Amino acid sequence: MNETTLNLLIQQYEDTYVFATQRIEKIISEQIIPMTIEQFGILRKLHKDGSCRPKDLAEYTGVHKSAITQKSDRLVAKGYIKRKLDTKDRRNVYLSITKEGEAVYLESEKAMKMFIKSLLLKLDPMEIETLIRVHQKINTHMVNWKDEIKK
Repeated sequence: MNETTLNLLIQQYEDTYVFATQRIEKIISEQIIPMTIEQFGILRKLHKDGSCRPKDLAEYTGVHKSAITQKSDRLVAKGYIKRKLDTKDRRNVYLSITKEGEAVYLESEKAMKMFIKSLLLKLDPMEIETLIRVHQKINTHMVNWKDEIKK
């Protein structure tokens, strides 16, 4: 790949993954769902996996445990999640989604899918297939990258 093509690719990557993603997240959290993307991610994890520790959520979301505490405090205040102490080890706290949180999550997921669908429908079938393959490849490389860092 020549330098000009590489620079164009890097610029497009930055425009898409950094700047467009930020704009999309802002639209979603301000107009589509009644919470931040990070809070939605927490509800999603709890919806899919049941209760888990803040440490597990921090690893899943890629943020520090203290940030999870702040985000979960807001979700607890809204009544979307609840905390429960481990009966065997009171130092452990488990977070779980409430019925209200479940309802808000499912409605938010539906609204988010409709919004994302409206963006993706602007692509033709070949572009969609290419986008899927590229995302899968990037995700695979990122998982491997994380494993490489641990070595």
